[in-house]
Amino acid sequence: MGTLILVGGALQPDNKAVFAKILEHCGPRIGIFTTASSNPAQSWEVNAALFRSQGFDPQHIGITVENAGILAYDPAVRSQVQSCSGFFFAGGDQRQITRALLGTPVLALLRRQFAEGAGVAGSSAGTAAMADPMIAGGQSLDTCLGDGETLSLQPGLGLVKNLQVDQHFLAWGRFGRLMWAMEQAGVGLGVGVDENTALVMPKQGPWEVAGESYVAFLERTLAGWQVSLLAQGDRYDLALGQFQIHPSRSPIQMPDPELKNLMSTDIFAPYALSWTLTRLVQSADQAATGLSFRASPEDGFSALGVRVRFYKTPQTMGYDGPSAPGERFSVVRVGLSLEAIRVQVEPVT
Repeated sequence: MGTLILVGGALQPDNKAVFAKILEHCGPRIGIFTTASSNPAQSWEVNAALFRSQGFDPQHIGITVENAGILAYDPAVRSQVQSCSGFFFAGGDQRQITRALLGTPVLALLRRQFAEGAGVAGSSAGTAAMADPMIAGGQSLDTCLGDGETLSLQPGLGLVKNLQVDQHFLAWGRFGRLMWAMEQAGVGLGVGVDENTALVMPKQGPWEVAGESYVAFLERTLAGWQVSLLAQGDRYDLALGQFQIHPSRSPIQMPDPELKNLMSTDIFAPYALSWTLTRLVQSADQAATGLSFRASPEDGFSALGVRVRFYKTPQTMGYDGPSAPGERFSVVRVGLSLEAIRVQVEPVT
């Protein structure tokens, strides 16, 4: 089996760490699927130039929803796929990938090559499609409240097993929907990959984080939920269930007295989760609170929302290190619980 590389989207040309991992595990002759894009030709033009600049020899696997009935069965396309050392699924709409590829000879061939050692990478929608079921849509607050743009799960490519994945994770505040996706899929582990960041998942050995931001790990056990944030160079050993923090980061010893009474009033806002967790592990406080609710400009409005409680457990650890490359802090196993609330706002008289 080959290595999977899950990129959270918005991969930048100067992200040498992530491109080096893709080149290492997928090889130079990489087949690029632009199937998810609303403009596959433009996506290919952009990605071809990007990958060539990083030392690749990219090949366009030009299957779309519109032409899949022909190209996904074409012997010439299958020969092209067979000639590739690895594959990359570009971003867009993950539903386009599965509509075009599920049940086709090209996907069967790709799965066989992956089983025989070819690397497969994806970014944004390309990452989402790796799971089965895959997250096809939904907003965190709507999903938690069961109304509006709620979680949608659909059949995915199934290259990721017993794991739920999400992308643009911190930038788009998606931990609420990932929790629900894990419950519905019946899995105990979920990963949320943030933008310009990758999780490298070899067949054997620990998974490793590369890139600018974080990969969040959500663990669902009989005792409750825990969340961790891993940064550049940090690893997770699936066999042992252990986090291995890069030696450039050391355990936080002295709490910051300025960090207390921690609360986010919009916990599903961009980077509110990482803001809260990194400050909690620097604080002497034992817990922090996050809120999210449907706002209104009207006086005296009452709305449904959620309250998230983050709390330190005996396993909680915070680590501090250099701010580059990647993030400065790492966070291991903060407990969390979520409950529905009603928020009411009235003017002071």
